Amino acid sequence: RFIELASDVGRLMETFKSAVEDLQAEIMVMKRAIRGQGVAAETPSKMKLPEPKSFAGTRSAKDLENFLWDMVQYFKAARIPKGEKVTITSMYLTGDAKLWWRTRMDDDENHSGRAKIELWETLKKELKINSFLATQPGLRVTS
Repeated sequence: RFIELASDVGRLMETFKSAVEDLQAEIMVMKRAIRGQGVAAETPSKMKLPEPKSFAGTRSAKDLENFLWDMVQYFKAARIPKGEKVTITSMYLTGDAKLWWRTRMDDDENHSGRAKIELWETLKKELKINSFLATQPGLRVTS
C-alpha cells in the first residue's frame, strides 16, 4: 500500500512540475508581449548603460541639441517604449529647464487650453521654441 501511494505521489509531482514549467513559459511569452517584444526577440542586454547628461535650460542651441541626441541614443540602447520617453526625459531636466517643466505640468493640470506634452516629438519641439532658446539668432526649430 505504501509503495503504491509513493508511486502516486511521484506521478503527481511530475505532473505538477510539468504544469509549472508550462506556466513559466507562458508567463515569459506574456511578459515579452507586454513589453512590445516578439516571442523571438533577443534577451535584453545586461550591460550597464551610462546615464544621459542632464539639461539645465542653458541658452545654447548646441547644449540642447546634444541633450536631445543623447536622449535618443539612450532610448535606443535601453529600449525605452515610446510612451515613457517624455517622463524619462523630464527626469534629466535641471535648473531652469526643470522649473519650466514643472510650470508647464501645473498649467496642464489647471487646464490651460494647451495640448499636454505626451509625445517625445512634442517635447523636443517645445524645448526648442521655449524661452531657453528664444533669444538664439538663427535657431531653426525642427522636430
